[in-house]
Amino acid sequence: MGIRSWIHRRRKAAEARRLVAQAFRCPELLQGTSLKPQHAARWVLVDYELEGESVARIWFGILRHPRPYQFSRQSHKVVEYYFYDVESRCLSVVAGHNVTRGKGRDSDD
Repeated sequence: MGIRSWIHRRRKAAEARRLVAQAFRCPELLQGTSLKPQHAARWVLVDYELEGESVARIWFGILRHPRPYQFSRQSHKVVEYYFYDVESRCLSVVAGHNVTRGKGRDSDD
């Protein structure tokens, strides 16, 4: 990969990050998912696709610590993967993986 393609890829990755950051500030877009604006600091960019010169589709992941019920001391580490179709403004869960149970434990107390 040459320097120009590396710079182009970095600029497009920055654009993808900016679009996901904007999505976390849009309550209508987060509706129907378990994401909330306070989760905005915990996501990571996994990949993106271009359509022409614009970022059209974005995949990102987030580590969450959901509790089985509100006052529980028990929590789980769950990695969720999301797909964001920028043009249709559609955000959906692709997959989720309970890391705590994957390690053979039931919770992190």
